[in-house]
Amino acid sequence: MSPRIISLGLAILVVATSAHPASAQDHGAVRVCDDLASAPWDTDAPDTQRAVAFRDLRAEVAIPACRAAIAQAPALRRLHFQLGRAYDRQGANQDAYLAYRRAADLGSAAAKVNIGILYHQGRRFEKNDGKARAWFRDAAESGFPEGMYCYATALDNGIGGMADAQGARAWYARAAERGTAKARAALVRLEIDGTGTGARCD
Repeated sequence: MSPRIISLGLAILVVATSAHPASAQDHGAVRVCDDLASAPWDTDAPDTQRAVAFRDLRAEVAIPACRAAIAQAPALRRLHFQLGRAYDRQGANQDAYLAYRRAADLGSAAAKVNIGILYHQGRRFEKNDGKARAWFRDAAESGFPEGMYCYATALDNGIGGMADAQGARAWYARAAERGTAKARAALVRLEIDGTGTGARCD
């Protein structure tokens, strides 16, 4: 075998072996962000058994972890959503919006829901129920169960527009069909008492 062929083979081997630790590192960073900040109701979450309730999210740890993961895998929309969740938990709602908006632009329905919540709550952020309702509708129409529920609450309670019993009933039912237990409960209240049940998306 010629020296040139041997050298070429060694070069390929070096490239292959040096690439492996980097890919393993990428996977590890993403896994850490997932473990620290994924949401139980996000259909993009890789393992809902490892997801974190909002009240239990440790923002001071999750923010740097998710920023590191995004640096290595910027096209993964769930990482931007999870960074937004961490900023949201910290109360840095402008930063949360920017992260959520990036995730939404990449197609994250979960991020659309949380943008709607930011607008509806208006804490250290613009209070705009019309925008909240529009974001909830966008998430609902994408087929996302939590979005269906949140849009139904807007129609039920007249958030960002007129109350709409028929529309609320339809969206609660669609969310319930996809396993959203709180939608079933809200649907029962709606049938008994009519609109204005007080069901909340938060």
